[in-house]
Amino acid sequence: MLKVKEKYDGITNLLKKEGRCWFIHASIVSEFMPINKRSTKETNDWLSFVTWNPFQNYDVDYHIELIKEIKLELPDSTIKYTIELDRRGYNHVHFISDADYSKTKKVVDEVVMKYFKWFEVTYQVTEIKNKFRSENYLQKAPVRNGVLK
Repeated sequence: MLKVKEKYDGITNLLKKEGRCWFIHASIVSEFMPINKRSTKETNDWLSFVTWNPFQNYDVDYHIELIKEIKLELPDSTIKYTIELDRRGYNHVHFISDADYSKTKKVVDEVVMKYFKWFEVTYQVTEIKNKFRSENYLQKAPVRNGVLK
């Protein structure tokens, strides 16, 4: 932690201390996470974040089938997904993948447009800038979640 504090010394928009409280910008929070070299928890180099939300409600198993179809097209990648309820009570999907962004986008575009018309769904594929926040986002309110390797 000392090295990270030294690294951002004087950059008050990212890291500052007022009294006994530290203010850490969200973009550097992952640098403060503990490193446990003996941990058996698998870590992935997440590269792509995907979300889709249909305008009609589809059951959880339907969304899982779409995720499995995407996984078939990305056989060497890992997908960590969550299915949540939106404000309307409709299921929608978020997942992260260690597949390259451009490859993931191409596959997701094909699969989503195969099952939905452009006016039936909103979806987005983005590059991951903060792996820690992306992984935490998947834990906010899952109806069902899982990992496909």
